[in-house]
Amino acid sequence: MVRISVGAPTHQTSGRLYGAFFEDINHSADGGLNANMVNNYSFDGVYLDHHTWRLSGADRWRTQADPLRFWRFDGCSAVSCGTEIRGTHGQTLDTSADCPAPPIHAHSRYARITVGDGCESAGAGDANVQPDDAATDGMTGVTITDGPATANRAATIENLGYNGGGTNAGEPAFAITAGHTYDVSLCIRAVSGAARLSICVIGGDGSPLTGSARLICEAGRTPGANAGDCAGDCASNCTGGCASDCTAPSVRGIADPSSPHNDGTADRTPAGNPSDSPVSADVSPATIEQLDDGWVRVSAQVNGLATDYGKLRIRIETGISIGIRPGDVPDAEGPSNPDNLNGPSRPNTADGLDDPASPVVFDLDLVQFMDADYWGAGDPKWRYGKLRRDLVEAIAALHPAFVRFPGGCIVEGVTPGNEYRWKDTVGALPARRAQYSMWSFKMPDGSSYCQSYQIGFYEYFCLCEDLGAKPLPTLFAGIACQSPGRDPRHMDTDSEPFRRNVIQDYLDLIEFANGDPSTSPWAAVRRDMGHPEPFGLDMIGVGNENFGADYVDKFDRIAAAIHERYPDMLCVMSAGLFPFRPAMARTWHHARAIASGSAATAKTGDSATSRGPLAAVGSATGDAILVDEHSYHSPAWFESQAHRFDDYPRCGAGVYFGEYSANGYFAGQPQTEQGANTWRSALGEAAFLTGCERNSDVVRMTSYAPLLAHIPAKGWAQNLIEFNPAHVNPTVNYEVERLFSTHLGPWTYDVAIESNPNAKHLYVSVTGADNDDPYRHIKIVNTAERPVDVTLEIARGLAGLSATASHGPVRIEVETLTAEPDAKTVIGYRGEATKAIDRARRTYTLPSPSSLLAMKIPPYSVTLVTSR
Repeated sequence: MVRISVGAPTHQTSGRLYGAFFEDINHSADGGLNANMVNNYSFDGVYLDHHTWRLSGADRWRTQADPLRFWRFDGCSAVSCGTEIRGTHGQTLDTSADCPAPPIHAHSRYARITVGDGCESAGAGDANVQPDDAATDGMTGVTITDGPATANRAATIENLGYNGGGTNAGEPAFAITAGHTYDVSLCIRAVSGAARLSICVIGGDGSPLTGSARLICEAGRTPGANAGDCAGDCASNCTGGCASDCTAPSVRGIADPSSPHNDGTADRTPAGNPSDSPVSADVSPATIEQLDDGWVRVSAQVNGLATDYGKLRIRIETGISIGIRPGDVPDAEGPSNPDNLNGPSRPNTADGLDDPASPVVFDLDLVQFMDADYWGAGDPKWRYGKLRRDLVEAIAALHPAFVRFPGGCIVEGVTPGNEYRWKDTVGALPARRAQYSMWSFKMPDGSSYCQSYQIGFYEYFCLCEDLGAKPLPTLFAGIACQSPGRDPRHMDTDSEPFRRNVIQDYLDLIEFANGDPSTSPWAAVRRDMGHPEPFGLDMIGVGNENFGADYVDKFDRIAAAIHERYPDMLCVMSAGLFPFRPAMARTWHHARAIASGSAATAKTGDSATSRGPLAAVGSATGDAILVDEHSYHSPAWFESQAHRFDDYPRCGAGVYFGEYSANGYFAGQPQTEQGANTWRSALGEAAFLTGCERNSDVVRMTSYAPLLAHIPAKGWAQNLIEFNPAHVNPTVNYEVERLFSTHLGPWTYDVAIESNPNAKHLYVSVTGADNDDPYRHIKIVNTAERPVDVTLEIARGLAGLSATASHGPVRIEVETLTAEPDAKTVIGYRGEATKAIDRARRTYTLPSPSSLLAMKIPPYSVTLVTSR
């Protein structure tokens, strides 16, 4: 029998002990948290050139702009157009001379679609175009067609979504649920001719999984006509005066009058008997917004008709009765004939339209399709990037006290130009500049991973606000990724580019988050995006996994610049990649010198007698500085580190254990799917977390990494939450994390474990309320293969209660998680996850606090005992 005694409170528990670490790895953003299911939604795809990542020097880690990747064009051709594009080193190249008409924004490219006029067969295309088959310069047109569109055969544009690539490359990834409502939107500009477009998701057999959003796109006049020759509706369709190349486009939405969404305000196409046309009955009226330069944004809603995975199809019909006039009755859509959803074609008799044999040309951009029940739906601040609700809810269930973003190695990138630039991720969606993900080399084709930035810094801040979590943005510190096998180049710290592009980015971000919109330009950007109130930023990360003398110098320059304006801003300093004390010695020595006031200031080099510009004064946690330690070691190592922080100095330099996972990577263990996320790894992490709780006066924050992983697009084997297009898998590691993070009291209590051979693999921590409240959370981890009999004594921990409370009965609630060491949850590309943990709950009543509770702690278990 082992006695566990709860003592008196030792210190206040860190209010930020458990947080979330978000990095766009494993398709965590696009294909994951991003609610938009369309892959390469804006024709701005930027990827890693997989031929170069094993090279050396300047030839390594090249950029490949491939704006049409992941789109299939059948019966039509597509050409990428725009005024800029990424060069092979990530630089921005001017392509305005080759752009036939203005894009929606200078940063956004678009696809010019041509139907007819020589769109002859070029062979069947692959919707998941591999790098060797894709345009390498992003400038040339790519035609993928099975033959020209005819009067009886419409052209189509298709997108499979985020399927993870590899052996899954041909699989559809649009997850549709019957009865759900889906938002559909796109931006379109008519150039010549007229066409009817129908947008829906279809299943593998071609049958519709959703209703269709339909619209008519027609050019009101031919290019090159004078302003005085504009058609009658030009005034309502042109923005500004008609230039000589104005096409005066007309775009109209069509909806079935029997649709439950129809309010009678949109153009309508009667669909006959609604019972014979279930697809048309699920079409909502389109919302049409006129933009600049002839662009039109069309938004609609469709309903899910069946539950399955499908692909997005945009069907283009030409040479039919496009002009809708009073009394026209176009044929109804029907789900039984997916290749001819609009019925038989009829001659085009509308006034002013081009001959049906002439080509139809239109521009397409910003294609979105998502579940209308996204996170924050209806909240005006969520007007740009949208988040997938079930993933946010899984994160929210952890009650994170903070969220670190955007990483991770993605912060510093693998080579100059690949670093994360937060200013490229804010503003309206077309204003954001895409970038390839450094994690591309983990993809099956070594390439196909683009950061579209539909989820950018604004969305991260809004997510933190919704979760009640403090934001911890982490920015590039002027050094590319220093992990082995990368390209760790250093910017000149004394250079103007370092001051302008690195230091200024920190200062501008603080203004973006906290500034007054009436005086701060970056705060005005935040206001214009929908959030005039400040986000309350009070800490910021300086670099990720950086180390060495040059990093220390760069940290000092950045911290000094920050504290000159914002003295209470807490700066987080990196301890490098490895969790071993010799490797971290330089960082810790400097951080403790900053905390003590003995570090030289970055400006003068003089010894500071008190906390100078390098230290935060009056920070939210009370620390002068935090040091970010990381570890991806074995379960045994994590268990051995349960007492790691017992002897850390309490000097004002706190610990942020920012990335951890017992995946065995540092121990040289194979990173396999079978060995990832086992209960053994979760037990090692649980033992470690008891030490973090006991020492939360110096361990201020912890966060598991990576947070999210798409199945099968996992570049990193072990993660906290897995998901496929339709379902979420909280891993066994997640269950441990949730048990710890959601049962944390404001005070940490002393706890003693009797010296006993049976207690060798027992780890305990206790938190709870102060002495005016009897609740305590006692966490007991047993990593051994045998059960352990314990006697739990809580009387001393309740000694300070009032006389009445200290003699009354005590309610005890016990929750135990157990599993075999190799047990794990499993989720495939389709279907829900398996279960792996046995969860038992029991309730007891002790006659008084002085009573002892005898318990049997099962083998391989995590037990939570709550007294009330």
